[in-house]
Amino acid sequence: MEAQRQSAAAAAAQAKKQKRQQEAEEELRQKDTQEAERRIKEADAKRVRQREADEKEAQEADRQKQQREQEQLEQQEAAVRKRLQTQRVAAERNLEQAAGLPSRAKVKEPQKALLTALSRAPAKNDTGPCDKCDGPHATDACPHFKKARDKHKDAWDHYGDAGSGDDQGEKRKLVRNGRVVPQPGDGSCLFHSLAHGLGSVSASELRARLADYITSHPDVEVAGNPIKDWVLWDSGLDTTTYAKSMRSGSRWGGAVELAVCAKVQRVQVDVYERSAGGFIRISSFETDGCAALSTVNLLYGGRVHYDALVL
Repeated sequence: MEAQRQSAAAAAAQAKKQKRQQEAEEELRQKDTQEAERRIKEADAKRVRQREADEKEAQEADRQKQQREQEQLEQQEAAVRKRLQTQRVAAERNLEQAAGLPSRAKVKEPQKALLTALSRAPAKNDTGPCDKCDGPHATDACPHFKKARDKHKDAWDHYGDAGSGDDQGEKRKLVRNGRVVPQPGDGSCLFHSLAHGLGSVSASELRARLADYITSHPDVEVAGNPIKDWVLWDSGLDTTTYAKSMRSGSRWGGAVELAVCAKVQRVQVDVYERSAGGFIRISSFETDGCAALSTVNLLYGGRVHYDALVL
């Protein structure tokens, strides 16, 4: 019995020892696992910090790059503006000498002044009217103003106004009867009016056609001066930029487009204003030496609005 008791005690002691060893080993494994997990988390955190630092550095590099590009773009735009301003001054000087058209800043109604300058007036005879004072004598024989019109401020102020010397002649024909066809005021009223008179093209198609012509023919002369000079006078832009905005529909059409339309479509474009007793023609845009296929009549409502006019 004693031997059995001792054997059982020894077995119990051995079991306890093994259990303690297993517990110690388990504790060691847990510590190792925890240490490994700590190291993994630490490595992950380090990678996150490095990634954030790299992203921040990349963002700063992108910011600096964008800043440099923006500065370069602004410098380029400033250079373009300066170049266009120089070209505009030269164009205004040319148009002043060739067509008697003062700079845009000196004209009360720029569009009306363009309508006058761009339309081809018939040659005046020796009996006038005078282009300086509207008197019944030849311009060169004016007894009141010896200098050219471009030195005469009053004539500048009224350039393009009804009754000025520039608007005389058969161009100012009075029409008693006419029917106005209103066009939408959606920024394309001029093209709607022209398309109504042409009858063979839509307003959007005509807008694109005229814009493309202006882009590809900047040096073609209209009323004795290149298209690019008229565009510079009116907008201060080069023909490519101007035509791009015109083609997209973000720019209203005006006198330049009327002159180009007459050339491209081979039609005569007559522009009228309301007058006591009917409508009076203020501008007539003709084709270049060839017979006009038809005449398109427009009513100018002031500023930049046009309607179709049926005579």
